[in-house]
Amino acid sequence: MNYTIEKNDQHSLIKPNLTKIDQRTANKLRDKVLHEVASSSKYVIVNIETVKECNADGTRELIKLGLDLRNSGGMLIITNADDQFTRLFEKADITFIPTDVEAMDFVFMDQLEKQFLNMNDGDIVE
Repeated sequence: MNYTIEKNDQHSLIKPNLTKIDQRTANKLRDKVLHEVASSSKYVIVNIETVKECNADGTRELIKLGLDLRNSGGMLIITNADDQFTRLFEKADITFIPTDVEAMDFVFMDQLEKQFLNMNDGDIVE
């Protein structure tokens, strides 16, 4: 599987060069995502702009990946997806954002929200 990857402290952006997601390609993508989570950020953005088809096995693997990331405190964010994919995954724990830039903003805002929720009254500066 060919892909490009961009990393920073907050997230990893993976752009696989795939036209179809099936069990085999989803497993390869899963391995890459889990490697990124282990080595850098727990937020992984996957741009599926080139994907035109996703079968049931691929759908199942991506749903499982989204759940695994959520359970480990991370998040799988899919960008540039066709409407058919968002309908397939609407009950899954996967976040769909229209563009990569918006996904990066979403990650930043999610991290801020978590910081604010973790603050206690003693941390507030007046």
